[in-house]
Amino acid sequence: MNSAHRMAEGVARSGGGIRRLLQIAFTVAAVVLIARLVDLRETKRILASAQVSLVALAIAMYLVGQLMSAFRWWLIGRSVGLGGRFIDYARFYFIGMFFMSFGPSTLGGDFVRGLYLAEGGGRRARAFNSVVFDRLNGLVILVSIGAAAFLIFPQYRTLAPEFALMFWITVAFGSALLVGWILAPWLVRLLLPPDHKIRRFVEVDLGPFWTDRRMLMAASTVSFFFHLVQIAAQWVVSRAVGIEVPLSYIGVFHPLVSAIASIPVSFSGIGLREGGYLYFLTKFGIDQPRAVAYGVLWLLVIVANSLIGGLVFLASGARLPALRDAAS
Repeated sequence: MNSAHRMAEGVARSGGGIRRLLQIAFTVAAVVLIARLVDLRETKRILASAQVSLVALAIAMYLVGQLMSAFRWWLIGRSVGLGGRFIDYARFYFIGMFFMSFGPSTLGGDFVRGLYLAEGGGRRARAFNSVVFDRLNGLVILVSIGAAAFLIFPQYRTLAPEFALMFWITVAFGSALLVGWILAPWLVRLLLPPDHKIRRFVEVDLGPFWTDRRMLMAASTVSFFFHLVQIAAQWVVSRAVGIEVPLSYIGVFHPLVSAIASIPVSFSGIGLREGGYLYFLTKFGIDQPRAVAYGVLWLLVIVANSLIGGLVFLASGARLPALRDAAS
């Protein structure tokens, strides 16, 4: 490997390390801010009295949802000729969950599962694009659910004046994602010559992402039910800490909070997610300590499933794919 390549890798590592430090700093600042606003003693008391059986049920429901996500990814992978067994996609997905929560700065969860799927040669770009499309499909359906909930349950838009703005931002964001995805093949044809490798790659290798209607419908259906499972799991968590909030209201704020938590400015969304729950639940009349307890329990559900991914990683030999070979 030449010196330029080594320098590029060094810059990438340092950039990843700085980014992770900034994420941790933001997370600490957000957590400290929440702690200053809330009576943590009362939050601790609420958490101590939480119904363990309901928390366990929420963890199990979240686990089912992650298996559904792995199934969606498997459908996408088969559509672009990647093949493979569902059990392997599920294994890679859970390992990715573990590294998304606990991995070092140079290894993101989606990148790790893309690396695993890329093993076998000749399909690296397809593997990583299947991960990207998997995320995109889930995000579009999630945003669509949030927008639909705002329309179906207009009573929630009156809880705060800014809810209407959030609704339109949600609609605009989802529409932009959908339009961008639809126009991508047309833009490639418009901007690149027929023999350009990127155009051929988009039209041939990634063509099913736009033309395989059966796959698109199946993946979108799985995404829809996956998000319903997550909304139901959050309702179970709310009952575990004695919060009486309608399932329909969770359908309104869950997509918004999830979208906010996906912004890569904090470590695994910690701080952003809990701040979002604190905001939306207090607008509904829930006291701050109980709202924070809700956020903490939901984080516990996520961490528990990420640790399951760690066990899957250990059972698989605790071996990561070769980074350099897959990225070369």
